[in-house]
Amino acid sequence: MERYRTSEGVIVARKPLPGGDVILRLVGPEGSSAVVARKAQRPGGRSGRLMLFHHVRYQAYHKPERELATLTQVELIGRLEGLSEPRRYPAAAYLAELAYNLAAPETAAAIWPVFTSSLRGVASHADPRVPLVWGGWRMLAAAGLAPSLDDRCPGGAPYLELTGSLASSACAREPRVYLGTGGAAGLAAILKRPGSQAVAALEAGDPLPLLRALLAYVSYQVEPLRSEAAVRSAYRTNGKT
Repeated sequence: MERYRTSEGVIVARKPLPGGDVILRLVGPEGSSAVVARKAQRPGGRSGRLMLFHHVRYQAYHKPERELATLTQVELIGRLEGLSEPRRYPAAAYLAELAYNLAAPETAAAIWPVFTSSLRGVASHADPRVPLVWGGWRMLAAAGLAPSLDDRCPGGAPYLELTGSLASSACAREPRVYLGTGGAAGLAAILKRPGSQAVAALEAGDPLPLLRALLAYVSYQVEPLRSEAAVRSAYRTNGKT
């Protein structure tokens, strides 16, 4: 294993430590990683290049007996403006946490363009729920966790079984979540159509049922995310399940 490794990624979490160090979590095209930036909080440190949602190229030193690599060099490639706005930050934070959990080395190359595109969408779209829903479901698909679109028993109100199947209200098994009118078609559009067409389909309908379904499905298939509560509060996702 190379002790010095150069990578790129988006900073998705930062944890200040006593003494001025900062632990950074990043998502990049090669996977998720965590590094410690020594003395980054001190005057003259690198904190200006180490903020949330900054896209950086960095070098880290990997010492075999240490769990975390040490950041040695960092170059700012770009930053996304506007993601700290109260109505946008919950969506960006959720996508970032989901990407960090999903971006294993074998899936990261497929997740990376979806993740960065969805962050750009959250920064610019009039309704941040739309890129949140699109990006969340597409990252799950890139990680091999998309639900089956074959309806087990069509004919009633559409539900998504959290084990990964569509079914009508008459036979859908718990745990399940209601997809809403047109929800099954909307989910199919997200998973099967090009991004612009999928976003147009979401804009034409109500993204809220598919957002509720996304939160429940991720919690069941991946793990409950800490950022979920902020999404529910910001976008009022409590409703029929």
